[in-house]
Amino acid sequence: MAENEAPAVEKPYHPDDAVHLFLAYFGILSLIPFFMFREQRADPKKEYVYWHARQGVAFMVCWVVVVIIGVVGSIVIGFVPVLGSVARLFSCCVWPVLSLVPIVVMIVCWLKAFGGVKWAIPGVSKIAEMFN
Repeated sequence: MAENEAPAVEKPYHPDDAVHLFLAYFGILSLIPFFMFREQRADPKKEYVYWHARQGVAFMVCWVVVVIIGVVGSIVIGFVPVLGSVARLFSCCVWPVLSLVPIVVMIVCWLKAFGGVKWAIPGVSKIAEMFN
């Protein structure tokens, strides 16, 4: 080994499981590694992928709840004459910006997961612990 080469660092997941690590934060597809690795948690490398899949499922559930609350809230507020313009403003301006949040979180989670870090999504990690 040459002097300027860094030693190879072992990743906390098996290279064959990289696709499952990617799916862990890809919406409904996070259920694939979640159920696939649930029974294989004795192996630390499989447990790492399962941990991220559990986070991904919790993130997906939280985001679906936020979307449902937002849609129902917009519909309800739309029936109130004074607040109707606020609902339209929210639908036109805030939702597109708010839609970028899950994309940014997914990218950060992928970078952390492939980098070997168990980064707990604030707020979501408490829900993920329930999926044990």
